[in-house]
Amino acid sequence: MNLKGYLAERKKLIDREVIKYLPPFPKFGFRLYEAVKYALTVGGKRLRPILCLASCEAVGGNLEDAITPACAIEMIHTYSLIHDDLPAMDNDTLRRGHPTVWFQFDEATAILAGDALLNRAFEVLAEWNFDCKVKIEVIKEISQASGMLGMVLGQQCDMDAEGRNDVSLEELLFIHRHKTGKLITASAVAGGITGKGSKEEIEALRSYGDKIGLAFQIIDDVLDVVGDQEKLGKNVGSDIEKGKVTFVTFYGVDGAKKKAEEEIEKAIESLSVFPSQKVEPLIKIAKFIIEREY
Repeated sequence: MNLKGYLAERKKLIDREVIKYLPPFPKFGFRLYEAVKYALTVGGKRLRPILCLASCEAVGGNLEDAITPACAIEMIHTYSLIHDDLPAMDNDTLRRGHPTVWFQFDEATAILAGDALLNRAFEVLAEWNFDCKVKIEVIKEISQASGMLGMVLGQQCDMDAEGRNDVSLEELLFIHRHKTGKLITASAVAGGITGKGSKEEIEALRSYGDKIGLAFQIIDDVLDVVGDQEKLGKNVGSDIEKGKVTFVTFYGVDGAKKKAEEEIEKAIESLSVFPSQKVEPLIKIAKFIIEREY
């Protein structure tokens, strides 16, 4: 399997489908819709929805069944980026190689665009024409991962830690397992639930997601130090400027890379309950996470 081609094909699918889930432009308030559409169409790897699709197929499910939760997850991820970039949070002006939503429009519109995407994601899931029991489980998984038990909690803890030099490794792990890791894990698990995987398969996907989620953040920290801004599509060096303690702070660049590699090895081991051909995309995506330059 050629990973580059696989990712490009799946990204194209998500790019095409996610826009279909937006309602028609209204007669008034079109600025909100412009901001939402802008946020969804200015790029991005689509890693989370692709994980959802690949996990659904890994348990024997149909790709088409997972498109709705995959697109909902991308909406939630995009909303989180819009809010993360706000002046009150990270105050970033560049995302995915383009001006951030607040910088392109204004702060108030960016806040509302994020709110709109979050709510639209769950509206889309509620309207999903699928097995009701499965749908409820998927909604529960995604909502817990993105809310007060997951991503939002992690974001608050990240802001609480900013500028402090007494952040422990335990606290840093908590921050990033929630801020970054939870939605990545939920993407894999939601795909497994949609494909009606067994309990053992779902737990394997959860373990896989937990570990690649942490590795993803570790590599993000590394790229903030040594990455190419043009390839990344966002400002580099921002963690140091904001006084953030990162995995590079604890391990150094080489040590952080090694830690990420260890997590990826564990993630791949988690998939041993599956036939190898079923999880080839998941294994290659895991390896891509530590090899990526963007």
